[in-house]
Amino acid sequence: MTDRYTKGVLTVIAIALVYIGAMLAGRPVSAQSAATIMSPQQLADARPQPVVIVGWGTMRGDGQITLTTVKDRTGMIRTDPAVPVKVSEMPERAVDVTLGVTPLHPLPVGLVAVSPGPDWEPIRTKAEPEPTRPKPGGGQ
Repeated sequence: MTDRYTKGVLTVIAIALVYIGAMLAGRPVSAQSAATIMSPQQLADARPQPVVIVGWGTMRGDGQITLTTVKDRTGMIRTDPAVPVKVSEMPERAVDVTLGVTPLHPLPVGLVAVSPGPDWEPIRTKAEPEPTRPKPGGGQ
């Protein structure tokens, strides 16, 4: 035997579920939103977005995916992060591309990591004094 309070709470929950189902049933589904047009000012104020290439490959018509892999220094096989670029067609005249970079609005650039090269020098983090000269202005 269930009391009136429990029956009332279960009835309210059932009515709420029916209402939610009815409200969501008629709404059209869209996988992508409409295109957003951004002004040059919005683009200039935007922060740089990190881009990470983790590999590349091909996909056949039947859905089979083939990833291009390389063997790294430790012998582990990983996806190849070097993406080949092929220019398929050149325009008749050069395409003007501008970023709207000015001295007042410089191009935002971020440094994420430093990889040592073959001629590696340590990064100096302290100010080093300039060697003294016999005459000012670089004279000998």
